[in-house]
Parts: sequence; C-alpha cells; structure tokens
Amino acid sequence: MKRIGLYIVIGITLLGISGNINAQNNMLDKKQEKTVTISAFTARGDLDKLRPELAAGLEAGLTVNEIKEVLVHLYAYSGFPRSLRGLQTFMSVLDERKSAGITDNWGREASPITDTRDKYERGKEILAELSGATPPAGRATAGYAGFSPEIETFLKEHLFSDIFERDVLTYAQREMVTVSVLMGIGGVEPMLNSHMNLSLNVGITPDQLRQMIHIIEVNVSKENADAAKPVLAELLRSKGLSADANTPAPINGVQIEKVSFTNRFSNNVVGNLHFPPNYDINKKYPAIVVGHPFGGVKEQTSGLHARKMAELGYITLAFDASHYGESGGYPRYIESPEARVEDFSAAVDFLSNHDNVNADAIGVIGICGGGGYSVSAAQIDHRIKAVATISMYDMGRARRQGLGDVITFDQRMKTLDDIGEQRTKEFHGEARKDIAAIPTVLSPDDTENTREFFDYYRTPRGGHANSTTSYSYTSLAPMMNFFPFAQIETISPRPLLFIVGERAVSAYFSEDAYSKASEPKELFVVPGASHVDLYDRPEYMGVSLPKLDSFFKQYLK
Repeated sequence: MKRIGLYIVIGITLLGISGNINAQNNMLDKKQEKTVTISAFTARGDLDKLRPELAAGLEAGLTVNEIKEVLVHLYAYSGFPRSLRGLQTFMSVLDERKSAGITDNWGREASPITDTRDKYERGKEILAELSGATPPAGRATAGYAGFSPEIETFLKEHLFSDIFERDVLTYAQREMVTVSVLMGIGGVEPMLNSHMNLSLNVGITPDQLRQMIHIIEVNVSKENADAAKPVLAELLRSKGLSADANTPAPINGVQIEKVSFTNRFSNNVVGNLHFPPNYDINKKYPAIVVGHPFGGVKEQTSGLHARKMAELGYITLAFDASHYGESGGYPRYIESPEARVEDFSAAVDFLSNHDNVNADAIGVIGICGGGGYSVSAAQIDHRIKAVATISMYDMGRARRQGLGDVITFDQRMKTLDDIGEQRTKEFHGEARKDIAAIPTVLSPDDTENTREFFDYYRTPRGGHANSTTSYSYTSLAPMMNFFPFAQIETISPRPLLFIVGERAVSAYFSEDAYSKASEPKELFVVPGASHVDLYDRPEYMGVSLPKLDSFFKQYLK
C-alpha cells in the first residue's frame, strides 16, 4: 500500500459516534487526593511518607488551617499521639518552606461556636443530619451506649459537637478524612461501613469512594484497600446501587464482560471484553486487542474504540496495562516497556483460547503510547495478524529526545545520572520520586499540546479515577532504552496501518515507523485532527472508524 493523503469526513451520523463511554464527572480533585494520603499516613504514624504529602497538599491548594483541621479531626479516630505527631511534622514542613522563601496560604480560621444549647443534643442533631435520619428522643441506651454511657456522651458531645461543628472543613471533607483514617489503620470494617454510608449521605459519590480506595491501594496499603473494597461493594448493593463501576451497561447492543488473565510476569491483567450486537455463541468472530495511551486506562479512549469496533462486528478486548488501573503489578505506576509489550501477547493468549474467537484472526489497535508497544509486540508475536495505531507515540524516542527531538545528548546523560542517584536514594529508603505527565493546573506558559492533554485527562471529557497520569521518575531509564521500530520490517507480510491527525505534533512518530516498515503498510491522515482529537471527537472518529473497519475486514479473514 502507498501513503494515503487527506480523506473527506464522512459517515458521522451513520456511525452514531458518541463521547467517552465512561467519562467521570465526579473525580476527586488534587486537594481531595492529598487529604486522603495525609489522613492515612498520619493515622498510621508513617511520618516519612507524611512529610512530602503535606508539602504536596499545600502545593495542591489546601490551606494551612485546612490541613491543621484534618490533623486535629483525625485524633478522634486514631488517637492523640498520631494527631500530635502529625501536627509536629506539619510544623517542621512549614518551617522548612518558610526558610526556602515559600509563603503558604493560611486560609480562614474556624468561627467561634455560639450555640449554647446542650452539647449532647447538638451532637445528636449533627449525627442525624449526617445520616439523613430524624434525631431520636432522649439518650441512646442500646448496644455500646447502654454498656458504656460515658463513651456515648463523648461521641455526641465531643466528636459530633465539638469537632464536626467546626466550620473550617465541611461535613463531606470530615467524612473523607474519617474514611481515609479508617482505611489507613485497617481492621475496623464495621465502622468503615458506617462512615462510608455517612459519606454517601453528605455528597461523596460511589466513584469518589472507589477512587479513595484506589489511592490507599497505590500509596498506603494494598491489604487495607482489599479489605475496604467488599465493604463498599456490600454497602452499595444494600442501597440498590451498582457495586462495580468499571463494567459499563450494554450500549448499542454491545455486552461487556469483566475478564482477567495472567501475563508472563505473573501480573494479573484486567480488561473489558466487548461482544458485538446479536452475539451468537455458535459462531467464531475476528477479535481485536485495544491498548490504551501512556498514563491511561481501559475506561477511556481504548474502551471507547473497543466498544465502537464491537458494534462493527468484532470481539474486542480493552485492558489496563500492568502497574496501572485495575491490573496488578507492584510497585504501582512504574512504566516497564517489556511488561507493556508482554501485556499485548497475554491478551492474545486470552483471546486465542476463547471459544468464540477465530484464533487466526486477531489484530491489535494501539493508541498513543500503546501504539508503540503494539508495534513492538507484533514483531515478536506472529499470532497478531494485523496492526493499527492511532496517534502513535514512540515513548522511547520521546523520553530520549523529547517531543520534537529537542533534548540534547548531554541533557540525556545528565538525566540518566540523576536517575541513578534517585535509585540509590530509594533503595536506601528515601521517598519515591514521581512525575505527573499531565499538570493538574494549567499555566500561561503551557503549550497547545499540553492543553490538549489537560482537556482530555483532567476534565469530565475523558478523566477517570484510575488514570492519575503519574509514574515513577526512575521509569525514564528503561523507557529511554525502548526502540519499538528496531525490527519493524519483520512484521511484513502482516499489514500495518498508522492513523494520524493532520495537525498532530506527534505525527512524525508514525511517519518514521511508516518509512521503516515493509509492505503492506499505510499512513492514513485524518484532516484537521490533532493528536488528542482522535481519542474521542465524533467528527474525527467518523473518519478513523470506517478506515479501521475496512482494514480489519480485509486482513482478519
């Protein structure tokens, strides 16, 4: 095939393209994320990990008084010693920042409490407001209240009156702190159930609670997060709500099944398997593996493409890469090119053994960073019969030379020196250093390309609780050593299709791969589209989807 030029935008209304299949409108913001980690690390007494989180909380926009209030609030659930040590650590962090010339925002102080009514009755009313119930008459005498009237008095007068009545934090913020503390210390599942229930009543959503559990899993304790998951699931079931937010309901006749399989590194890879409308269990279908962008998860553009291709008659599998999303792999959020490539082959393992998949008709779609990994996988896995990429990124070249090849050799050598030093520090027990691939707040100096990614990953358009877009600094080294096109010519005679946007700053990655590949190959340019436009914009998917369909129908017989 020869290089194909610009194509006319057609078929938008026929295909019925819609936006992200599972865009989240209620993600935790950065301040809330840091509230979770600050609360959990303080409750656990892990001051070494607390210190950088306190600084990060200030940088995210939490005021000094808000963090102070968090540290005071949690003593009711983890004790004075933990609270005092947290406050002492915070004082030290503030002193260090002041010495460095940083002026922190102290924010508003708590208003004086002027209500002179009986404190027990005030506390009882606040608890009723949190739970959405009518306050009972008189004093409680059942259960622990009858066994120990003293603790009942302390709870109502001190916890729900003295503490919850303070107005620096809202009820929702206080419940977020409480749930984070309980997950952090573990072993208090009945109380966790109660406060998760209160959280729902004061406006914290099920997705936000799931994200809080995910933050605990990644940053604090997988064991404690695993204990919290069934607590939330049972609570949601008791309320008639879905216990699983990650398996979308059928759309346009496409049924979706949560699946998991193990890769060569014994990582559990989790994916969503999509079945075409009018699925026939007596028939075998061509299948497509869809890999997500660097920093993404299956609920974003890869899931959207998997669903749209399923609507066109394929069994499709969108999966979370190892170390990301719902998939296993520890430590979390490390970028391992070898594992990313292996995940594609593991997905092919799974599909090859599915009763309704034609094992001789399996293709892959790799989006952005997933494009480079999918090309690399096809070079060594001959079961992949056709490869298509969308807005492909060569992550190796991008990390070695920067976008646009602007990083010099000397700069690269300096980065490798810094990575070596960081590995030494982390082995010695110092805090891990992470990189945020997408900023949480835009600045006037940010490029149009950065703004594009921000608009997708940091807004309801494409943002998802599992997609933090952060990864470990030391991951840069193995990424620099990744050369996905080293033997791209060996994919032939299996076909390659590179789809790029006319305005994409990343287009040269696909052009480079196209120039090195052997026939059959095609470079398909979508007019007017940028890199991120091809993730989900209906007017551009109206061009790219028919092309993908014709490509796979030709080669997945």
